[in-house]
Amino acid sequence: MPVTRAHAVADELRRRILVGELPPGTRLRQLDVARELGVSTTPVREAFTSLAREGLIQQDAHRGVFVFAPSEDDVRERYEIRIALEPLAAGLAAKSISDEALAELDALMADMKRAVTRDKGRYAGELDPRFHVLIAEGAERPRLAELIAGLQDGSGPVSKELHAQHVEIVEALRARAPKRASRAMKAHLEHALTQI
Repeated sequence: MPVTRAHAVADELRRRILVGELPPGTRLRQLDVARELGVSTTPVREAFTSLAREGLIQQDAHRGVFVFAPSEDDVRERYEIRIALEPLAAGLAAKSISDEALAELDALMADMKRAVTRDKGRYAGELDPRFHVLIAEGAERPRLAELIAGLQDGSGPVSKELHAQHVEIVEALRARAPKRASRAMKAHLEHALTQI
């Protein structure tokens, strides 16, 4: 499936936001982004609209476009929703996740193990969100996966303890243990919320 320029711009801006290159509160100017990425302003405008729907940026008619700076209440609400949805996805994934998806999770876990101490920005901004999205996709419920993907903001805490919880989740998925996977995911998200 061909990627439009708007999708390519959105992907690049999303990556920069999630890895912290564009921290919360950063102002994004349409013309500057267009020049930097070598596109016209139309795909940039479309990318802004897409990223605003995802909650990564805020558009204000008077102030412009800014990388979303979540309040404590925003973060709490996002985690409360995730705690409701992601254990369901993990339980479903334990029943249906493919061997290929498990292999992709294994490769991702190896990257995460290296990054947990060496590159926490990449861990939180790129690897952890990908971990959660892969599991949601493994549930084979497209709407559920889309909702969960929209809740990933790359602002979660990073620790060896939280990484160990990721390992527990993958072990439950590999064992095809839905209840165990669901419980492990819920405990993981609740612990992450207390860390935040």
